Amino acid sequence: MAQTQPDYYAVLGVARDAPDSEITQAWRRLVLVSHPDKQQAAGKSASPEPSNDIVLINEARAVLSDPAKRAAFDAQYEAPRPPPAAGPRIREHVSLEVFTPHPVDEPEKYTHPCRCGHEYVVTIDDLEAGVDVLGCPGCGEYIVVEYEEVEE
Repeated sequence: MAQTQPDYYAVLGVARDAPDSEITQAWRRLVLVSHPDKQQAAGKSASPEPSNDIVLINEARAVLSDPAKRAAFDAQYEAPRPPPAAGPRIREHVSLEVFTPHPVDEPEKYTHPCRCGHEYVVTIDDLEAGVDVLGCPGCGEYIVVEYEEVEE
């Protein structure tokens, strides 16, 4: 999201989880330093208009001290969430028990028909390696093979 206003936490120099007392304390310190009378004493010209620094400091405190405004402000600055992990879209979960065993083939394998007419194929070696997501070579749909490892 495009940020439309300055980061008020940075303006006041406080952490995002700063309590209200710390926000007020930072605001007071900055107002004293940036006050027009202090600017004039430091040799800077004082203008009848409040300086942008004072306006921004006051605005930061007004937003961060009000729970509703602070929550709305924080929502704008939330870190973007990473996109979901890329991977195959699973059509269904299928128990290994409904697969057809082929014990004489080398390596031993199991097959299950896909709705496109091709077959999902998983070997004993695949299962031992933890493979549980299969793609159909015909249509590219994926299924998850559900099975339990039995220790002998």
